[in-house]
Amino acid sequence: MKSILVILTTLILLASCSSNNGMTSQAKNTAFKEYLTNNNIESVKRVSRFRFQGWTSLTDEFLILSSSHKRKFLIELSGFCSDIRWTNAIILNRLNTASLNALSDSISTIETPQINCRIKTIYPLTQEQLVDIRAIDNPKEVDVSDEYQVTEEQPSNDTSNSSPNS
Repeated sequence: MKSILVILTTLILLASCSSNNGMTSQAKNTAFKEYLTNNNIESVKRVSRFRFQGWTSLTDEFLILSSSHKRKFLIELSGFCSDIRWTNAIILNRLNTASLNALSDSISTIETPQINCRIKTIYPLTQEQLVDIRAIDNPKEVDVSDEYQVTEEQPSNDTSNSSPNS
């Protein structure tokens, strides 16, 4: 009798875990890359007059940064940055505070400021593309106003002293 109960409980747990409609992080990364390719979204090496306004985490390789004038950018990071997905605040390490540069600027978290995740690619997004990217990230709910709050910027030579604003 106990073994039947254990088997039934295990089957119920397995069924509930397998019914998750969410995509894995790897599948999302692939979907983002395919979307960029299929829609011919061109990357830029530099964004002039970039004033950091907020961010949204997508996966450990992709996030969205917001700039003044409601400009949004899909950021692809070099490699795997494990803390980016779950952190409450990020530190934007820039060589030039007036611009955002691929390959030279990086992002780190306040939990591990010594680990810099290099910005590999910057993709400017239109409002329609932003909605599509958010739909890939969360197919059930798409709310383009849901962003993390702004954190202080940190020049690459300074020590970590960043906190989220409300």
